[in-house]
Amino acid sequence: MRIIQLALLISILIAACRQNEATKPYKTGMEGKPIPRFTVQLLDSVSYLNSQDIANNKKIIIFYFSPTCPYCRAQMRDMVNNIELFKDQQVFVLTNANLSSIEKFADYFDLKNFQNVVIGRDTGSVIPQNYGLEGVPFTAFFDEKKYLKIAYSGRIGGSSLFQN
Repeated sequence: MRIIQLALLISILIAACRQNEATKPYKTGMEGKPIPRFTVQLLDSVSYLNSQDIANNKKIIIFYFSPTCPYCRAQMRDMVNNIELFKDQQVFVLTNANLSSIEKFADYFDLKNFQNVVIGRDTGSVIPQNYGLEGVPFTAFFDEKKYLKIAYSGRIGGSSLFQN
């Protein structure tokens, strides 16, 4: 009986490790299509950035989060700890939460110190509407011409986060 229990426990542990290691892409139906037009209210509360103003010469990452989500915080920690891997990409850290909670999130991760990171409020909740978000975190990777390559729903890390 103990051998069966031990075998079952080992099987569960192996399955859990694979599940955490292999995050499957999230099919949005927007793959290969251009980034939607959206407006970001920046943390100073008076400045705005439109997605159409983003230059076409850098890859883009959109990280959509909730300031209180533990999985969002864990993924943001992974990104900040490996920020040098994203130095040639423009990273948009977006949410539809209020500016006060976004500011606290930005301060916690020192996001204002990274020149390639824009953090703010998606004023029209365009990202969740266009990509059919069912939860956060949501991470989308775009090529230099602003076309969606791949997206993930849920926390990603390791190879999925760093190879796109």
